[in-house]
Amino acid sequence: MEPKLLHTRLIALVAGVAVAVCAIIGVSAALPAQAASDPNTEYGYVYSGVKSASVAFAKSAMTDDSLLVMGSSELSTPASIVPQVPVSVFGGNDYGLRLMLVGEAYDQSLWHAIALGAYAQGGVPRNKVVLIVGPGWFVDGGQDADTFGTRFSYSLYAGFSQNAAIPDEVKAYVRDRLLSYNIDETQVSAAYGELPHDVLNAAVFGAIDDLKVRQGLSDVRDDGIPLVAGTGEPQIPDFAAMREQAEADGAAMSTTNDWGVEDDFYTKRLEPALDGAADSRSDETYSDTPEYDDLNCFLDVAEACGVDVLLVISPVMGPYYDYIGISADTREACYDGIREAVANRANVQLADFSDREYEKYFLYDIVHFGTVGWADVDKAIYEFAENGGGA
Repeated sequence: MEPKLLHTRLIALVAGVAVAVCAIIGVSAALPAQAASDPNTEYGYVYSGVKSASVAFAKSAMTDDSLLVMGSSELSTPASIVPQVPVSVFGGNDYGLRLMLVGEAYDQSLWHAIALGAYAQGGVPRNKVVLIVGPGWFVDGGQDADTFGTRFSYSLYAGFSQNAAIPDEVKAYVRDRLLSYNIDETQVSAAYGELPHDVLNAAVFGAIDDLKVRQGLSDVRDDGIPLVAGTGEPQIPDFAAMREQAEADGAAMSTTNDWGVEDDFYTKRLEPALDGAADSRSDETYSDTPEYDDLNCFLDVAEACGVDVLLVISPVMGPYYDYIGISADTREACYDGIREAVANRANVQLADFSDREYEKYFLYDIVHFGTVGWADVDKAIYEFAENGGGA
């Protein structure tokens, strides 16, 4: 192509991008900024992928009393089913600890590694983070590309890429994993902005993401709860009384089965699915997956950014998993793999609840914390935040 023609086309391309970005910015200008708008409202307990993807909003809603807690679908359990969930315990009392819950269903180690890299730029309160993991992340084959693609956030990845504290080899690992998930290479390259066309692409992707997030944050603002105002010295939670109440609540909600599963879940979802499910997953090994490497990547990001980690291992429902053929030995190998990721890491503590698979009311279904489970996890989180200790 002749230089003059190439130059003309380049100018046209730049002009087209500029027009597109200006149009997006014009629409965005009519929406509130990515910032928490009401200092008397608590947004940390809102379960939202949009909130999780907005570092600016989440960090503006945090204070020195806050603690970043990352996880997946267990963060969605409503207080109407399990009264011991964090929004009731920490959101409803002045314990000198506010939680910022980050993550949604299908967010696993790679997503959290990227998100932590974005959040840790400039530091996080207490220089601490909690990550809740469970065996469901480590199924053979790993997470499928389509599912990961629905959760990928360009903004989080751009923040991760621009965090100078993260080593190049960690960034290279994440980049390769994104490409293995078929994330658009144009977006992956744009996040680094190394070449002129990357800078242009970054402007477009960033503006589109900003518009999407700003639109979604309107629901987050609506779902905030009144902030519990401090009246002096924070209270000290009575975890012994909380656990006693959790036992009573669990017994009251589980009257139709011997497993300690919440009644509605058991009668409407679990019991009808039991026919034909015996030994249906006996070929599961929890070994053929990149998830263990992704978990190590998350811990590498935390270490590089000077963030201490409490890793919470969530169990599965032992009787049910025995029934479907995933043996206790297979499950233990998974727990061992998680423990190995933590071994010899000075900045990581472990709250290992893998031995609670057969304890009634620790889970309310087959994988999510129940009344007793959340009571114990709340205690581990509080001790980690206040004293540096886990469980």
